[in-house]
Amino acid sequence: MSPPPLFEGTTCPLAQYGYSRDKNKGKLQIIFGLLCNAAGCPIAVEVFEGNVNDATTLSPILEKVRTRFGIQRLVLVGERGVLTSARIEA
Repeated sequence: MSPPPLFEGTTCPLAQYGYSRDKNKGKLQIIFGLLCNAAGCPIAVEVFEGNVNDATTLSPILEKVRTRFGIQRLVLVGERGVLTSARIEA
């Protein structure tokens, strides 16, 4: 399996230096938060600056779900660093 393609540039206002999961230090990056329905189809995406901590991206996406889609109860799937019990309770 080949590695995913890299798209690089220097003009995106959201691009920031942050933690690289791919170990590509010194590269500008952005963070995408993807919201899918039960069938796995994308229904919303949120884009964050590249230096934002993943854990802080959960609240804005949950707020979007509540206000934009009127959903009050949902199932969360994510990394353990993002889905802590404190964030789930909030």
